Parts: sequence; structure tokens; C-alpha cells
Amino acid sequence: MPIYKYKCELCNEVFSFMHPSSETRIDCDNCEIKNSLVKLLAKPLISKNVKTDKDNSNIGEITKKFIEQNREILDKQKKEYSSKEYDKS
Repeated sequence: MPIYKYKCELCNEVFSFMHPSSETRIDCDNCEIKNSLVKLLAKPLISKNVKTDKDNSNIGEITKKFIEQNREILDKQKKEYSSKEYDKS
């Protein structure tokens, strides 16, 4: 069940309530005024631990593409740095 934040327009108290999205709170528990709560904007909760097989294969393909695109650049830099002579002092 989602958690929603509300603010009372009269006492400016902010509350968090857990309820179904089909419901709304309108009465302030703090000042007990009817119809004084306003629902605040909330950012969505995105779980980074839940991945589908499609997401995992897509991530794998992106990683492979990145490695292949950069392999030539990395090999070139490796040769360049290994052929340089450095001052040992």
C-alpha cells in the first residue's frame, strides 16, 4: 500500500498516511479541522533490486556493446603507454 503525504492548510502540519490510491484524507488530525488537508506531490518508489529477465539481458547487451566500442581505444592507449619511456628519477 502506498504512503501519501498531506499538509494541513491551516496549521501547516505535514502527515504521512498509508492507504489505497482510491482513497484520500481530508480532515486534519492535529487541529481537527474538516476538509483542510491537501495531498502533496510524492516521488515514485522505484526498487532497483527487482529486475526482469528482459531488463537483465538488455543491460548485458549494453555492457557488451560498450566494451566492444571501447576495446580498440583501450588497446591503442595500452600500446602507447607501454612504448613510452619514463624518467626513473
